[in-house]
Amino acid sequence: MNRISSVLLNCSISITVLLKKIIVFFILFSICGNVLSRTIGISLYNGSQVRGLVIGTYNGKLIATEDDREQFVIAEGDAVYATWYDGRILITAARGFIGSFTRLSVQGIDSLTVVRLRPVAPRAEARNYEEVVNLYADPDRIKMINLIDEERYIAGVVEAEAGRGKTPEFYKAKAIICRTYLYGHINRHESEEFHLCDETHCQAYKGQCRDASIKTAVPDTEGIILTDRENSKPILAAYHSNCGGETESAKNAWQTNLPYLVPVVDPYCKSQPNARWQKVISLDDWLKYLMKNGFKPDPKRVTDFGFEQVHRRSDYKVNDLTLPVRQIRNDWQLKSTFFSISVENENIVIKGKGYGHGVGLCQEGAMEMGRKGYKYGEIIGFYYKNVNLVPVSTLKIEIPNFKSN
Repeated sequence: MNRISSVLLNCSISITVLLKKIIVFFILFSICGNVLSRTIGISLYNGSQVRGLVIGTYNGKLIATEDDREQFVIAEGDAVYATWYDGRILITAARGFIGSFTRLSVQGIDSLTVVRLRPVAPRAEARNYEEVVNLYADPDRIKMINLIDEERYIAGVVEAEAGRGKTPEFYKAKAIICRTYLYGHINRHESEEFHLCDETHCQAYKGQCRDASIKTAVPDTEGIILTDRENSKPILAAYHSNCGGETESAKNAWQTNLPYLVPVVDPYCKSQPNARWQKVISLDDWLKYLMKNGFKPDPKRVTDFGFEQVHRRSDYKVNDLTLPVRQIRNDWQLKSTFFSISVENENIVIKGKGYGHGVGLCQEGAMEMGRKGYKYGEIIGFYYKNVNLVPVSTLKIEIPNFKSN
């Protein structure tokens, strides 16, 4: 009996220890899940006043709920039409009218099911969205919010901003930059009860990422962002298409002195598609433009309209007139501020370099670095100075939690 009792006691102790380990595992799993998996709200078609919308699906059926109560189902191959009317969302299908709602939550039966949205009033391109899409009857439109895991969102942004067919190391660098932007601007639309919009006002986002290379590269940098070494906060992760051979400082571009956004001579983008451009303006139109901005021709003084930027300069000067190059770019809708001016046959010829504001990462240069075998840390370190790569979980960043979401 003593031996049996001893065996039973040992078994009891073993089971107790096992149960404790299981409990600890689930606690740790829960904590890690809260840290690594964050759901964010992205406003869709944010720049459009959408009042008519077709909702469809593939890879499974959709379930539409209001206040957690199922209202209707959209089967694969079917669709419903959502119309804004008098502060309500009217839902109709081929079989007829379904109902009138102020809010709907639409999601698939599993993680592979996709919500397909196609605005028809006004018309816009159809896009596919993962996880949950909430629809709200705003005072003048159907407001659409995609509730999605941040890493899936980052993959979608990388594809929308950088396109397909690039190298994994470039995509990793781009993912870190897009994630840094997310956390640096997480409160931007707090008053509107979503985190970011899908327009260039925040970051371009067109829904589900379909590129296998991006979907593989993004998890390799999961949770990693860039911080300023001076204050350990997310940096302003600026990027542009092509710098023309030299990036611009934040001080010249935006009158903001940021130690990590300084000029960098970039040999990698010079032969890329957006490296060079040209614009021709008549000499008469150019003279009128300068006079409109305060230029006073002096017949006794030789006037030279020529201007050269071997390295980036902040101002164009002619006689006593000084104009910021960023103003000239905006007024004449030029591709960049990195340009030179010459007079040729009664014309002003503006020969420019690069495309975009020129601050931060040059995308075409970074793509070329990826093709040449550079790792994502080297790509980032080339364009951003005085920065650290850190897990976002180590920072105290509060993500707004919207009740409506």
